[in-house]
Amino acid sequence: MPDLLHSTAEFCVQMEQAPSEPAVRDILRSAAPVFGADFFTFGMRTGKTISPPQQIVISNYPKPWQRYYDEQRAFAFDPVINRAFQAAGAFRWDGLHRDERQLALRREAVRYGMTYGFSCSDRGPDASLAILSFCGERPIAPEAAHWEATAAAAALLAGTTSRVITRVVQARNAANALAQSLSEAERKCLEMMAAAMTARQVAAVLKVQPGTVRYYLDRAAEKLGVETRREAVMKALAEGIIDTRQFPNAGFGQDSELPG
Repeated sequence: MPDLLHSTAEFCVQMEQAPSEPAVRDILRSAAPVFGADFFTFGMRTGKTISPPQQIVISNYPKPWQRYYDEQRAFAFDPVINRAFQAAGAFRWDGLHRDERQLALRREAVRYGMTYGFSCSDRGPDASLAILSFCGERPIAPEAAHWEATAAAAALLAGTTSRVITRVVQARNAANALAQSLSEAERKCLEMMAAAMTARQVAAVLKVQPGTVRYYLDRAAEKLGVETRREAVMKALAEGIIDTRQFPNAGFGQDSELPG
C-alpha cells in the first residue's frame, strides 16, 4: 500500500511540527480515515526524561465509551493494554478478549462502532511506552499484504507521535518552571503589559510607582533569560506563562507602551 506509507510519511512531517497536544489530535484525526478507521486513541506513559512521569491520552473515542472504560477501571484488564506491554509493534484486536470482563468490554466497544481495530505499541529509548490504536465499523487491512503495510505505517506514526508528545511535555514543563520562578507581581505586570496597558496603568492597578513596575519587568526579563522588557512579555506569551484574557484592555484610551 504505497499510498498509505506515503500519506503516513506526510502525517509524520506534520507531526514533527506540532506545537501542542491539540495539534497532535488534529493530525491523528486526519490520519484515522487513511488507515480505514473512524476512531483513534494515543496513550503514553512518559519515560525517564520527564519527571515526574505522566500519562497522556489523546483520543476521539466516543465519550460514552470513555466513561464506561473509566467506570469499569478497564485499564487493569484491557487485553490491548496487556498485549502492548509485552512487545512493541502492531497487532490486531482479534482473539484478544477472553474472560467475561474482557468480553463485556468488547461488546461495549462494538456497541459504539468500534468493531474492528488494531494497535501499535512503541517503546522509546527513554523507557517511555506509547500505544496508538485505530478502529471502526469496517475491517481494517483484511488482506495479509495490506496488513503488512498498515503495521509498518502505524509503527512509523506511533514512534513519531511518541517523540513529539515527549517534546511537547518537556516544553510545557520548562514553561511551568519558568512561570513558577516569577513572583505574582512580576507575572501580573507581564500579563497587563501584554494586554496593551501602559506602565502607568499597571502601576495604578497594583498601587505602586511606575518605577516599581519597570523593576518587576526587569526581574522577569532576567528570570526568563531575555534582555529587554518587551522580550520578556513576548516570551511569556509564547511559552503560555501568561494569559491576556485575564487582563483585557480596560478602556483607558491610551496607546500601549513597553518601558525600556
